Amino acid sequence: AALLLLGLLSTYPAAADSWDPPKTTRYYSPDSSWFAEVVPLYTPVKYYTYRDAKPRRRHKFTAADTVIVPCHATMFRLQGSDTIKVWEKQLINRVAPARVLVSTNGRYLVTIDNWGSVGYGVDVLVVYDVQGNLLKRYALEDFSPFPINTYWRSISSLWWNCGLAWQAPYTLNLCFQDEQQHENHRAFNLETLHYGQ
Repeated sequence: AALLLLGLLSTYPAAADSWDPPKTTRYYSPDSSWFAEVVPLYTPVKYYTYRDAKPRRRHKFTAADTVIVPCHATMFRLQGSDTIKVWEKQLINRVAPARVLVSTNGRYLVTIDNWGSVGYGVDVLVVYDVQGNLLKRYALEDFSPFPINTYWRSISSLWWNCGLAWQAPYTLNLCFQDEQQHENHRAFNLETLHYGQ
């Protein structure tokens, strides 16, 4: 079957170390019948002023000034003219994922990399189930076909990915490219959580 290319690299900033603030974004399943709305971490403008204020001055702040809202996702199903909320859960990304994919039938939500820090952390690839529960998270070294020190590095990121495609309803094809522009592809089965060549 032909691969459905997703153009992952085009979603990253053109300049490797110039990242715009993340925005609330909707990501659709291949048939567009499901979508996830991902909201990045929100820190109120006055939060740190509130946090550092002396107790007697804190009454000047509103409740909205005092609460950080973590990155979270809400999954929806489209049925006719109705938009049905299926689940809402906090994601493990600190700020936001760099890319999100929704599988056929909304069965899986997959996040790729961290906004502002590609290739680093224990959440380079994360899989959530049909109820938004965390199934598995991976650091790059857990699934990279190349040694980690062979990828091109910038100040913020480790640039490992050269593409992403749906190979089957629940199988992702990941493209890896090292600093010498050698490529390798791996298929990741979301049902078994196993990688193949």
